[in-house]
Amino acid sequence: WFPWPDKQTCILDVLRHLPRSLFSDSQLQVILWALSISGVDSVPSTRLLKDIDSSLQSQYGIPTVRYEGALGHIYYVNHLPSIIAQEMANPHIRPHIRHYPEDAAGRLDQPWQASRWLYEIEPTITTPMIRKGQQDFYIFELTKLTDGTMVVPERWYTKPTARNSSPFDLEYWAHAWRAQAVITGGTSGYVIHTHDIVEVPATDLLLSFPQLLQTYRSDFAMSLHSFQHVAGLIETRGHGILPWTLTDPTDGNEWRLRARGHRVLTYMIWLYCDDTSGNMSKKWNKHNSFLFTAAGLPRVMVHKESSIHFLATSNIAPPLEMLDGIVDQLEHAQTHGIWAWDVEAREMVLVIPAVLAMLGDNPMQSELACHVGLQGKFFCRNCWVQGAGVESGQPPDLTGRAVQTNLDDDTRSIETGSLASDSDGSLHQDITRPSKGKGRRSETMQDLVDRARRFLGANTPRTRQDTITKLRSMFYEVTSGKGKTRYTKMKTDTGIKDTYMDVFVERILKRVKGIRAGTERFTDAVSAITQGRPVDQFMSPVWRIKGLDPHQDTPVEVLHVILLGFVKYFWRDAISRLNDAQKAELQVQLSSFNVSGLGIPPLAGQTLVQYAGSLTGRDFRAISQAAPFVLYDLVPLECFEAFLALSSLVPIVWQPCIANIDEHLTTLQAAIDYFLNCTARWTPRWFNKPKFHIIRHLPDHIRRFGPAILFATEGFESYNAVIRDHSIHSNRQAPSRDIAHGMARCHRIRHLLSGGTFSARGHVTTELPYSDDEHGWLVPGPGVKSLFSINTPSIRNVVADFFGLADDMKTSTAMRVPHALRHIECRLYQSCQSVVASSGDICRLGDFVLAQDPCAARGALPLIGCIHEILQICHSRAQQQNQANWLLLEAFQVTGSADVYHLPRLQASGWVVVPANALICCINVQHNCAGHQCTGSSTVSVYEEREKTTKTARRIEHREPADLILNTAQMHNAIYVQQFRTQVQQIQRDWAIHTGAAAELNAQKIKQQKSSRTNPAPRRQSSTNPSVSLSSRFINVFHQTGKLIFNRLSSTQLRHKTCRHLTRT
Repeated sequence: WFPWPDKQTCILDVLRHLPRSLFSDSQLQVILWALSISGVDSVPSTRLLKDIDSSLQSQYGIPTVRYEGALGHIYYVNHLPSIIAQEMANPHIRPHIRHYPEDAAGRLDQPWQASRWLYEIEPTITTPMIRKGQQDFYIFELTKLTDGTMVVPERWYTKPTARNSSPFDLEYWAHAWRAQAVITGGTSGYVIHTHDIVEVPATDLLLSFPQLLQTYRSDFAMSLHSFQHVAGLIETRGHGILPWTLTDPTDGNEWRLRARGHRVLTYMIWLYCDDTSGNMSKKWNKHNSFLFTAAGLPRVMVHKESSIHFLATSNIAPPLEMLDGIVDQLEHAQTHGIWAWDVEAREMVLVIPAVLAMLGDNPMQSELACHVGLQGKFFCRNCWVQGAGVESGQPPDLTGRAVQTNLDDDTRSIETGSLASDSDGSLHQDITRPSKGKGRRSETMQDLVDRARRFLGANTPRTRQDTITKLRSMFYEVTSGKGKTRYTKMKTDTGIKDTYMDVFVERILKRVKGIRAGTERFTDAVSAITQGRPVDQFMSPVWRIKGLDPHQDTPVEVLHVILLGFVKYFWRDAISRLNDAQKAELQVQLSSFNVSGLGIPPLAGQTLVQYAGSLTGRDFRAISQAAPFVLYDLVPLECFEAFLALSSLVPIVWQPCIANIDEHLTTLQAAIDYFLNCTARWTPRWFNKPKFHIIRHLPDHIRRFGPAILFATEGFESYNAVIRDHSIHSNRQAPSRDIAHGMARCHRIRHLLSGGTFSARGHVTTELPYSDDEHGWLVPGPGVKSLFSINTPSIRNVVADFFGLADDMKTSTAMRVPHALRHIECRLYQSCQSVVASSGDICRLGDFVLAQDPCAARGALPLIGCIHEILQICHSRAQQQNQANWLLLEAFQVTGSADVYHLPRLQASGWVVVPANALICCINVQHNCAGHQCTGSSTVSVYEEREKTTKTARRIEHREPADLILNTAQMHNAIYVQQFRTQVQQIQRDWAIHTGAAAELNAQKIKQQKSSRTNPAPRRQSSTNPSVSLSSRFINVFHQTGKLIFNRLSSTQLRHKTCRHLTRT
């Protein structure tokens, strides 16, 4: 049970550190009492468990580093290099980590196949070498090819082999620059043509730089050129020679010197930041947290909870201050590397960490990108799109209010600009709500059109260098005495807001308050704050992350933009339009919705309607797939068409595997354009919401980072519960330290239970161990490893589940008598209730499925069918493996598009028998209710407390049940279902914008006319008594202010009545 002293201590220590099942001391004492009463020997005490825990953590855990931030807060960060070193030594994780990008010839499933990793990342932080035979070839070094030519590799990548038998069956290639031999000033050498790029397979590499050094004499005698001298480089054909600064030509790549003959690998990470509450109650206790996961892990692993690693949290330190400590660790690791034991290669390797992208919700990504946020005039962190109020102030609202176009979508309603939640209003409600703000002129047709065009037009992208230059200029303006007003105006005019630098600016402004600029006293006051440090030290630490552009490397987060954005907005607007009878009808529609094939539970119609303002992302995920079938007769046509376009867009965005990136992005761009055009045709008012612009950046981010599901944040959002658990079980006196320590202990347990290797050290420090001796690395004892090989029939190993170490369960027969069943040919069959498809779906009788048609040509569309029978040959090998043999399907074919839904219409075409292994996945099929005007005339019994009651609930009764529609809006298995999506006719954008603007103006005029009829203006009545004809408001205001206030009086009345009242007064 090494490194624990015995079994009891091991199991109890594991139980104390389960990520989602933490125990308090009192709960632990109850468990210890139960074990003692049950007769378990040698049960350790609570104190002994804590002592052993502390001892193991100090010897085999990861260190937690204390930082005193530049803004004055204390926080703790778990050591990033130590976490990466443990991942390289973890036998469950290490075999799956990729270190090289891949050119997959248009296919895009993983981040290493996307353009950022393949082409854009700085070569200095990519994997700098490959090993061929006994030679290590590094980038930025002269290399000789088999044909005798000289090149300089710039970056390494892989390609699938011709046989492509496995994902790891790859060939290594290089992007290389040609080298030309020259003689300059009597010195021979090489000029590197960086504009002349060649693709070199590893098989063509002949001599690496050290080998060239060894063969120098013979090469020099033949060529009279010294490869030890690089004369320079030429970036553009026909231009002059520039100096070579990438390496020291005499020593080669600096990583070769540091590695000392070991391999050097890059470890890419997704870095995530978000805020969450540390309380279980509704009282908000904000904790900013940093997490990361390995970008080199496959998609099926990267979002597992066991693959997410905690770095830091604090309820007092802002995110950028904590990022400063994380970047310190990152910079040190990128400069010196991380020595780690590669458990797969059984050798030491040097690891270079690098940030592929920074993830989070929109407000957090704006803060990380030093962007002013969604409320600014320049509301997009990616580009220079401008909101309202660009030239002549903010454009007015139709109702006489100022239009606040760039509001934080999570805190304000769409039109009012109030600080109310989104749940307090919708587009429909906001139009009809009376104005409370200061009146302004009504918004014209051209104002509406211009607003929509700004949102939907192309804009210049923001760049890292431009923002750095502007931030430096802003800081210099403050230190030269321009003042706070000038600084604030520069932030407004650029959309740049560095919250980290703001703290130092405030300190400077407070220090120089009352001191004249340009004086020696002013200079001394500024110097007291800056202390001669360069301006970059006062800027956000995000600019120190090598190879990261926070404007372009903060990809669109589809969870908050689409599900918690568009779907939420449209659903709340739809609910706000309905009366009570229509809401009751919608509840029936939702409760009757067929969820087969969607991978979601039956919909709770009452909850989705009654609590539309309090739904979660999971609810909106279901709504996006159900909306086309439940809203068709409840909302206006333009609204319904926009919802159809949104439901069609969602499964394309959530597609996990992309066979051809160019074709997919063309389809995606067309779907986004159609959705935005339908929205504009409905009303341009939606373009007060910045997310309707942000979605336009998604295609570019998918090309650069991979399928959108890779940089979605559902896994990280779920991990907030783990952080909250640790906060609750601490004494809350030092949350940053206590949570970091708790997370570090959980990581140590995970590493040991995974069978990870570790070094025996007296005390854990940030200096990582180094040992080439395999015997110097320890592994947990066999008893520890056996904890996850224990399988009890029908009982899941839940502890293994917590750490992502569980395997699939076996049947009782296969476990207890694995060789009892023999393969016996027999014609006896038995029918089954369900079968597992190749996608992992459990398909039951009556479900609609996709299957490979055994009679169809290769590349043909899958067969659509409904399962009527599942057959298993008795005593067959399939029965031994608990699998089916044959399926009886009723086949269906697509016969056009349904008019209302714009979705494929299905018609039965006969019967077919297919092998069970031809089954692909479940699909969702709905009835054409709109075409047959189905109503809620059917009833079902209501269950309460799992008991059948006499109460009934209405359900939809389908007319002509054979008229079916394929729901291509389904997100589950979208990669297969999208092959059947129908093509809709695109809408011309300018026409859509003008149509929506005209409809908006007409609706507003009708509303004003109705308002004037129902609330006519009161008629003013004359008074015969001059003493009371003067407004009482005049008298009150006069006495309070001493000023004359004239209220619509003629000059004659004003002269006589005012004099009379003044005389009396």
